[in-house]
Amino acid sequence: MSCAEEELGQLHAGGKPRTEPKVSKVSFLRRRINILSWITKYDREDLVSDFIAGLTLGLTIIPQSIAYAAIAGLPSQYGLYAAFMGSLVYVIFGSVKEVSIGPTSLMALLTFQYTADKPIEFIIVLAFLAGVMELLMGILKLGFLVSFIPLPVTSAFTSATSLIIIGTQLKHLFGITLNTNGFFPTIFSLTEKIIHFRVGDLLLGTLAIVFLLSIRWIAQIPIKENTPQKKILKKFLWYFGLSRNALIVLISSTIAYSWSSSDTGIPFKLSGHVKAGIPQFELPIYSVNTGNETITYFEVVKELGSAIVVVPLVAILANVSIAKAFSAGKIVDASQEMIALGLCNIFGSCFQSMPTCGAFTRSAVSHSSGVRTPLAGLYSAILTLLALSLLTPYFYFIPKTTLAAVLICSVMFMIDFKIVDTLRRTSRIDTLAWFGCFSVSLLAGVEIGLLFGVFISLIGLLKVWVRPAILMDTVDQQGGRYLKLKPETGIYFPVVDFLRTKVIKVCNGQQIPVVIDCSSVVGFDHTSIEGLMELAKELRGMNQRLIFLNIAPALKERLQGGEPNSVFIFWEDEQSVALNIESLRDN
Repeated sequence: MSCAEEELGQLHAGGKPRTEPKVSKVSFLRRRINILSWITKYDREDLVSDFIAGLTLGLTIIPQSIAYAAIAGLPSQYGLYAAFMGSLVYVIFGSVKEVSIGPTSLMALLTFQYTADKPIEFIIVLAFLAGVMELLMGILKLGFLVSFIPLPVTSAFTSATSLIIIGTQLKHLFGITLNTNGFFPTIFSLTEKIIHFRVGDLLLGTLAIVFLLSIRWIAQIPIKENTPQKKILKKFLWYFGLSRNALIVLISSTIAYSWSSSDTGIPFKLSGHVKAGIPQFELPIYSVNTGNETITYFEVVKELGSAIVVVPLVAILANVSIAKAFSAGKIVDASQEMIALGLCNIFGSCFQSMPTCGAFTRSAVSHSSGVRTPLAGLYSAILTLLALSLLTPYFYFIPKTTLAAVLICSVMFMIDFKIVDTLRRTSRIDTLAWFGCFSVSLLAGVEIGLLFGVFISLIGLLKVWVRPAILMDTVDQQGGRYLKLKPETGIYFPVVDFLRTKVIKVCNGQQIPVVIDCSSVVGFDHTSIEGLMELAKELRGMNQRLIFLNIAPALKERLQGGEPNSVFIFWEDEQSVALNIESLRDN
């Protein structure tokens, strides 16, 4: 974000624009430790609103965190550690009140793809390094990098990720043990072992999915608020739909707990033991012991490889996008959001957290609950801490198939195939980028798919500059004829030969001047200037001239190289063409 944008953001938030070139220490602290900018204005109404929003958010984040930990291949408590620390740290540094930092399906899947079959310490180190990268990108204001990930690629990436998550959860839905990674290997292994499914898991999981989808549908029934009773009913249905994940986890856990005292045993798989409490603070810079082998910290970093870049980049993309979606027209300080996210992951990793970022669904819950400030995260963090302190014995009885149902119902609506028809009608390169990202994500992993989609999009962007559209027309003026060319972008070194070929092809055998309309031209480089000079000389040898029309003064000076020359001719506007075309022919 530019300094001008930051000043506009401060002005929009009620602050005063800076009049001095240097920012005071107090202003800097308020902008970077964002809680200082609003805590002094905190009142009772804010407290009540944030308390309600925080409790609602807590009831959403607890079951989600347990489920997302399972995607990452972690015990349930690690998802709760991430939810607790992410919520707590964002209260202090976050700038968008709706954003909820914690485990997400996207981060969990990326984590699993990079750390599968590795010790848990690898995941904690990854969270730490991702946080460091996010913090550095925020300090250096590198948020513009996410601009290179266009919307079609983001859509394909999200759709593929959602499909992969559904594929990984089918084994829990059927109660089958699989050791495969990747979408297609998992589906293939599942079809081979499908006859070994467990009736109890499949029945409970199916009922859980029906329950979740039914409640979601009921909560969306349109109700006109023309009476107080209907307003209460609409609010009740909204909260009922919001708590559906917590309700199904509570109901299925109660069933499992009741069944545990029977002689027949529990007919479905359970989550297992969950460690109580928050771990002690420990900076995650350590060696990892696995079997009889000790892996040094730098070897751990080397094994993580591209994850150190891909995970924070995707997290920043998700977080900044969510922040902009809920900013209500205000300018989002992308640098501050990156700093806040980085600190959430750094501090979280010191308490054994998995990588985190903002979650759109939870942010929507906060928004709908009437959140006033980021302090709502404190109440959801307290609720998560209470769950870690008091409820861990009961987490043992959460059926794995129920968590699978929660995840499937959470991500299935994120699959977006409708965009393909829109892209097909508007942009071929966007369509190719979508299919490329989607298919490669399923075949080779979401991180490679993301990079492939960005690569295709950049090729499309590069094509605009290498082979720009050049409008070409032969114009008949009262004084004579001339060839008019209008490039749509800059004239840089890849374009010169292309432009020269088009001009020479048309001008051969015609004694007409060549006019380049520069009204859309944004720049030249040294190679293109030399190429244009050679073209002008070549045309002059053919008794023709090269004229530049509507050129900006700075570009004119660049073409002339600081001193006038007789090679190029510059005309100001279309009237100049009408006045000078005949005299040019006479000369």
